[in-house]
Amino acid sequence: MSINNFSSFRRWIAVKVLMVEFYLPESVYTLELAKELRHEHNVDLTIFCRENAGAELDGVKWKRDFYAGGKKKFKAIFEYGRSLLRLRREITCGHYDVVHVQMFKNAKYEIPLYCRAKKHCGFLVHTVHNLLPHEATAEDRELYQRFYETCDLLIVHNEHCKKLLMEEHKISEKKICVTPHGAYTQVHAGAQAGRVHPDGKKHFVQFGIMRKYKGIDILLEAVSKIPEEKREKLQIVIAGAQFQAMDPTDYQALADRLGVSDCVTIRTGHVPDQELDELFGNSDFALFPYRNIYGSGALLMAYSYGLPVIASDIPVFREETKDGETGILFASENPEALGKAILEAMEWSQTRYEECQERIGDLVKETYSWKRSAKILAEAYQRQWEKTKKRVDR
Repeated sequence: MSINNFSSFRRWIAVKVLMVEFYLPESVYTLELAKELRHEHNVDLTIFCRENAGAELDGVKWKRDFYAGGKKKFKAIFEYGRSLLRLRREITCGHYDVVHVQMFKNAKYEIPLYCRAKKHCGFLVHTVHNLLPHEATAEDRELYQRFYETCDLLIVHNEHCKKLLMEEHKISEKKICVTPHGAYTQVHAGAQAGRVHPDGKKHFVQFGIMRKYKGIDILLEAVSKIPEEKREKLQIVIAGAQFQAMDPTDYQALADRLGVSDCVTIRTGHVPDQELDELFGNSDFALFPYRNIYGSGALLMAYSYGLPVIASDIPVFREETKDGETGILFASENPEALGKAILEAMEWSQTRYEECQERIGDLVKETYSWKRSAKILAEAYQRQWEKTKKRVDR
């Protein structure tokens, strides 16, 4: 719906939303949120996504018009350009009350499109999954700043990101809505962590795309400082894809050099969803030795399996981890502190472990449910609609 027609706006419950998400069907976040928005809040929802997205949700309309990509470079560039033209046409001609942008495929080209097309929708919303790319350039910062200023509503997953938007990007608090990221219990509800292992060891996992900021080197150094007789009683798996352009570090070579390959297994490569139950279900604790982060889906994945976490004492993890209750926080970028935290976890009794799992379950239900996230988002849509309507009616 054009901004000029806001005076004849439909009732809120019939709000018409275009949600743009390239990373489907992998994006559990968008699928779970869409499900709740459609069925609990009666949102008229269309999802613009990749051409090969196989997901289906009752009542949700799909525009599979984003080119999924291929091996031929020039064809991929050409088809991606055509995808952007289709997206622009959808926004321009779709009469949407809300255009909600999730993840970018290429922000350099997509942000200018959204900024120009904004006038054709009621208001523009963006979920800030990452405040900036982790390897952001000055050009990236300028681009994202322009987009944040253009958006009518910004969704963040924690108070830390809200604070950064306000302090570093000078965004008004009124434009920001904190909507916790839901946990993955609906998708991975089968395996529960914390089983007794035949080898008698404590098992730890670090999962996710391997990037420098995730502190894998800190973890390997921490393990090297653990006494050898203690290392014999632990097993660590580091699993995830690695892209040389993002992080060229040879972690296996580093593990060999530090002499910890006997208790650390490094699985480099994409971990299919069907293997996550085994990966997390065979673990006792999840490790997050990050240097910095805006939000962590992997931490919520761990919580979904009932896994206590060992995490750096940085702002986001302080929000999402209750030290001593849902896990252990340690001084960030400090291998000695991480090593002590691992040793402490190895000494937990079964009673303490089960109590921790119970608190994690309560935390997930109270704070990280998709119903709660969708309710907060739907209410934010409504508040923004009311503001926009008042502005247009003046």
